[in-house]
Amino acid sequence: MKKSGKMALLILPFLLTYLFQATQYARAPVKYGYYVVYAKNADIALIPGSDQGPDGQPLLRNATIQQGLYNLTLGNWGPGYRVNYTDAFHVRNNEAFTVRLISLNFSSDSKGQEYMAIYVNVTGSWRSVWVGNETGLPSDSTSYIDYAPNSERSVMISIRIPENSTDLDLGPAKTALAYGGALYFWFTSAY
Repeated sequence: MKKSGKMALLILPFLLTYLFQATQYARAPVKYGYYVVYAKNADIALIPGSDQGPDGQPLLRNATIQQGLYNLTLGNWGPGYRVNYTDAFHVRNNEAFTVRLISLNFSSDSKGQEYMAIYVNVTGSWRSVWVGNETGLPSDSTSYIDYAPNSERSVMISIRIPENSTDLDLGPAKTALAYGGALYFWFTSAY
């Protein structure tokens, strides 16, 4: 074998490595962590679902920083990720009368909610209550979600982050996407 052929065989692994690395792109991790506000003036319970976070714990946990809050820890995700938590948590009505879910919103300091969709299981099918920056609950009272006394409904959360990382809000260190805030469910009596 000629000297130039041996040299080409030596350079080939470096060339292939360079070409492979050129097609890779960086992914910034996303930490989704929200607080779910406890209903202080109603007997409505938030119950962890069967889905677990990356640490093997339920997604919904008691908050340690303030009584009346729950942590909703949805894991670390980056651009291009798609994830569904089909049993993130449950909402249970412990009142003696029917309550109605009329709204869902996030606190003004929340970030990342535009990449989330939230659904409630109503008689075996999923009803959207939040899709991106818009509430999925209609304005007419016939389409609100009712919770009969002692009934429970599961909540599904879907996260869809676009591949284009220029749309994403990087945290203060510019290395990770910092998402979080407070999530509010609004109920009223149905009578």
